[in-house]
Amino acid sequence: NLWIIRSLPQIDILKNYYPVLATRLYDRNGEHVRDVYLVRRIPVLLDSIPENLQKAVISIEDKAFYRHHGLNYKRIVKAIIVDIIKRKKVQGASTITQQLARNILLSLEKSWIRKISEMYLAIELERYYTKKDILEMYLNQVYYGYGNYGVEAASEFYLGKPVSQVNLKEAAFLAGIIRSPGYYSPYTHPDRCDKRIRIVLKEMLEDGYIDSTQYREALDDTLKFVQKEERKTVGPYYIEEVKKILSGILGKAYVTTGGYTVYLGMDKKLQEIADSVTEVTMERIEKKYRLKPMSEFPESMPPMDNTPYLQCAMVVMDPHTGDVLAMIGGRNIRHSRFNRATMAKRQAGSSFKAFLYTAAIDNGYNPSDFVLDLPIITQVNEKVYAPANFDSTFMGKITLRRALYLSRNSAAIRLVYEIGPFTVIDYAHRMGVKSKLDPVISIPLGPSGVTVLEMTDAFGTLANYGTRIEPVIVKKIIDRFGNVVYEYDPPKERVLSKQTAYIMINMLMDVFNHGTAFGARRMGFMLPAAGKTGTTNNFQDAWFIGFTREYVAGVWVGYDVPRKIATNATGAGAALPLWVSFMKAVYDSVADTTDVEFPVPDSIVRRVICEDSGLLATPYCPRVREEVFIKGNEPDEKCDIHAGKKKERLFERRDRIEF
Repeated sequence: NLWIIRSLPQIDILKNYYPVLATRLYDRNGEHVRDVYLVRRIPVLLDSIPENLQKAVISIEDKAFYRHHGLNYKRIVKAIIVDIIKRKKVQGASTITQQLARNILLSLEKSWIRKISEMYLAIELERYYTKKDILEMYLNQVYYGYGNYGVEAASEFYLGKPVSQVNLKEAAFLAGIIRSPGYYSPYTHPDRCDKRIRIVLKEMLEDGYIDSTQYREALDDTLKFVQKEERKTVGPYYIEEVKKILSGILGKAYVTTGGYTVYLGMDKKLQEIADSVTEVTMERIEKKYRLKPMSEFPESMPPMDNTPYLQCAMVVMDPHTGDVLAMIGGRNIRHSRFNRATMAKRQAGSSFKAFLYTAAIDNGYNPSDFVLDLPIITQVNEKVYAPANFDSTFMGKITLRRALYLSRNSAAIRLVYEIGPFTVIDYAHRMGVKSKLDPVISIPLGPSGVTVLEMTDAFGTLANYGTRIEPVIVKKIIDRFGNVVYEYDPPKERVLSKQTAYIMINMLMDVFNHGTAFGARRMGFMLPAAGKTGTTNNFQDAWFIGFTREYVAGVWVGYDVPRKIATNATGAGAALPLWVSFMKAVYDSVADTTDVEFPVPDSIVRRVICEDSGLLATPYCPRVREEVFIKGNEPDEKCDIHAGKKKERLFERRDRIEF
């Protein structure tokens, strides 16, 4: 049978054997998020595998492992005799070395040729490798069911812990199910599994690997297996986005087979919070507007791009690093893999006004300057366009600050006439919006489609005091040998002065304190924050993008196929609650609340002004407020409305006294 031997693979190929390995994903803090894999195999050194597990495997699979040279002849003879008596194959005789040869070097077909090949290769393996090497390769290669290969993958899958932390009974379990992972599965056959564990422990006791006290204690231990609901993927839409990026960098085939270690921009704790609050909050929104809830649609509903129930998307970023900390791309990835955070381009409504007012402030306007909130009729694409305010009223002369926090449409359109739509578009693009924007007079009302990611990124530029940082999803990739094959240092660009950014932050804080997002205060979120609501025509899209000193988050709510959510389903009513739920949960459990105030940069001055004139207040002005200005742009004249009238009345009184 020399021809069989000549056709066999050479043993020395194992020196350069690179098995298919899972790619491991970690968050930005080094916490394991999940694995992506074709088969799930996570190699570990033998020194990381507890001795109890090594002994348990030897005791139940190959008692003579340290005494034979690849084959256990006594066991082979015994197996043949038993098989002849029973007239069928009953007893296995393969040593650990034979199993390794079969698993790595041979096909799985059952034939006498394969058996001869297996025996020959087992002897060769023993000649080339130490027992330690063979046991290490075996424990990293053996199949454990549910797509898991090797003891590390199995320990994490079944027990929820690294193999280095398993106790004696857990070791007996991992050793016991090697024979037949499906037959001894703790999920489908718990009684068989328990019986098998007892057999392994008994064998270890008889082989002298454990004493009677350890044996009894192990029997009394309770095994806790990871349940299906505990294995829920963290941030499924985020992970899909990561896989898409990795495919572009590494090639699709290598993402699930290459054994890479990947560090993400994600913060796992924040992603878990986003996952948990999203569905609870969306159910409340459905109930509030009396919509058919997602729960009434079957879980087994076939995948589709356009789901029939109310959808949402959310992106959370660290504005100072660009890290995308959390991402919600939809409510159920089994129903739809379409990522609404990165792929859906929806009209942003009045949230786009942030770019108009940023352009104004950066070009010399002050928050105290006036604009007219009065009816306006113009022509857009040869059609009459008459923008109205949400409440169908007009407030006349109004400050830029008030026009922004009350989201007055007519005032915004008049301001565009002064600044120009191309200027607004330029600032939007500078700050992070990448989508094509139409230079129409209605630009501050968000008529062009944009994604949640780019809007969150753009508001992050304000939160980062004018420095824009490209969003970071994948930070670093390390190959199986420890080489860094990719590291992303996001581009940073100052696009606004710190002073302009701060003025906008200060103005957008009033959206919370006095304006359309005041509901956040009623919902219990009291920390300093800035943001802007957005609602599109006929209540089809609801937006809220806002930020604290640490985090910027954008939320969109609507239907996949645009249609009316409900009457009065505004950004404040339908999107803000999700933003608040997330931020409250974060600051209640994770974030530091000791340093939350927005810092004031140099060259910002405060002046008390008259709200009616926008000039420096006098003692006679009935309505005054403190306003912020960029130094050199503050008013230097006193109110010319109330001071004159007071003086006239004073002279009148003096005249009456004299005569």
